[in-house]
Amino acid sequence: MPELPDLVYIKKHLADFLPGKRIKAVEIKEPIVLRALIPEGFEDGLKNACFQKVYRHGPFLTFTFEIDVELVIHPMLAGKFKIAERADKPGRSMCFSLHLDDGSFFNYLDDKKMGKVYLTKADDYDKIPRYLQQGINILSKKFTLETFQNLIAKQRKQVRVFLMDQTRLSAIGNAYADEILFDAGLHPKTFCNQLAAAEVDTLHHSILRVIKWGIEQVDKAAKPIDIKVRDHVKVRNRKDQPCPKCKTTIRRAGVLGHDTFFCPSCQPAKRAQFITWN
Repeated sequence: MPELPDLVYIKKHLADFLPGKRIKAVEIKEPIVLRALIPEGFEDGLKNACFQKVYRHGPFLTFTFEIDVELVIHPMLAGKFKIAERADKPGRSMCFSLHLDDGSFFNYLDDKKMGKVYLTKADDYDKIPRYLQQGINILSKKFTLETFQNLIAKQRKQVRVFLMDQTRLSAIGNAYADEILFDAGLHPKTFCNQLAAAEVDTLHHSILRVIKWGIEQVDKAAKPIDIKVRDHVKVRNRKDQPCPKCKTTIRRAGVLGHDTFFCPSCQPAKRAQFITWN
């Protein structure tokens, strides 16, 4: 899925490209991803609308227009955005295409058809699951060490589960949860209430450092916005490869249905595990 560094990059490019462009036609290929929350429906609601702004709210990208509607997209597992200079062949991944007045196309693609695309009245987000329940923006100045300490205090979740709880922290995905824990030297199955005060401080610093690093790496790669950039990651999907710090074999484990990748030497377990990786 597009994670926070990806969405920062995508948002920046779309915010540079879309404002001022008008939608001349709406081509729908996979209506299963669409949620029209206005009476006009998706096609009539968007036709002739002129883009104004693009902004990010957690894992959502929101597009505003000069009319009183907003397009809110949660790409989830496999959603992709693409700007094309000519009409693409629809293909299996094409969900919809917005034909713009300059002759270009703004496309949304999703192999899994799991993403959700909402067309709603401006500032009306009540019917968009998880939109209003997002926790603190980890890129904001409000995400201080004291705020983080208060959020994690008395939590009994595994630390990786806590990192990915978007009602607390908005928004960390699977890949960067693994990278943050590797940077902090914490095993993904460590319970939050097992963390010493110094480890909580380190974890907060690692969140800031790793997400900033991810943003810089994605921006540096300068790929088209439909390309997922992951060449820079150190442990995510590196199973059986040597740890970049100590050369120990990177392992994969499960945490509440999600794969997690870690170095058993750099991220030692605080309690006995079903498998002793070392």
